[in-house]
Amino acid sequence: MYKSILVILIIFFVSQLHARQNYSERGIKTYKKLCKQCNGSPYKGAAMLRTKEWKRLFQNGDKKILVLHIKSEKALKIFKKSYYKNRRRHLVKFLVSSASDSGVVPACDGNYCGE
Repeated sequence: MYKSILVILIIFFVSQLHARQNYSERGIKTYKKLCKQCNGSPYKGAAMLRTKEWKRLFQNGDKKILVLHIKSEKALKIFKKSYYKNRRRHLVKFLVSSASDSGVVPACDGNYCGE
């Protein structure tokens, strides 16, 4: 009896650790500061593409993402900011882990609650 409860608890904690590993709090904050104005709420914006598409978009630096935003002067200024450059990896992690095919269901947490 105790062994089965222990096994269930271990599985639960390992799954929570894995889920937390894919979560990027800084990525959400970065998205809200830089991208939300044009692309909507964080999870809505992340769901615009699938996991492989996000990875390809950021694969070789920012070339592809810049081409995508070439008509937006505001976006091009954002990509030149040091804030973006310092937080880029967190933003990419959030976008990839919250892509439309990732199975992430948005819920209220300290950083996001349906906005």
